[in-house]
Amino acid sequence: MHINDLPLNIQGAKLILYADDTNVLITDGSQDTLQTKLSLIMKQLEIWFSNIDLIINISKIVAMSFHLGHLKPTYKPHILLQNKDIEYKSEVKFLGLYITENLKWQTHICYLCNNLSKYVFIIKLAKHIFSSHVLWNIYFAYFHAQLRYGIILWGGVKESIKTLRIQKKVIRLITGLKRLE
Repeated sequence: MHINDLPLNIQGAKLILYADDTNVLITDGSQDTLQTKLSLIMKQLEIWFSNIDLIINISKIVAMSFHLGHLKPTYKPHILLQNKDIEYKSEVKFLGLYITENLKWQTHICYLCNNLSKYVFIIKLAKHIFSSHVLWNIYFAYFHAQLRYGIILWGGVKESIKTLRIQKKVIRLITGLKRLE
């Protein structure tokens, strides 16, 4: 509730708030104007946080310059907050999804496949202990929930087939079906 009015006090940027996360989106067609906007908005943020006695954890702040295509952006504006340089990253975890500067989903799908594989292993171990009803509960509570999270964003890319293969494997494991059944 402390930061709900933050977007009303920052001009020239779109703010996305979720719990204690604040994301600032700044766009402009001109490099000079973008740099000016960034400096002004960072100063507005500093003042606002100072006025309500909230401390910014500078070590958790990163910048990302989005671009389409294969080439990295040639221009990354200099960002200062509380006289400290803000580091640029090519990927960042945002609300459980890995976002990359080129807006591709390979990183997230790789992370997801690793997590889903862990649940396959758990279900494989639990298969000899629990009934199929309990295994299905484990599947829907953990595996399926992770698989569906954000699928509307990443589910249409070619690499997402990897998650489908893991899903088929775990379903065959629970049902006792052979590989080609």
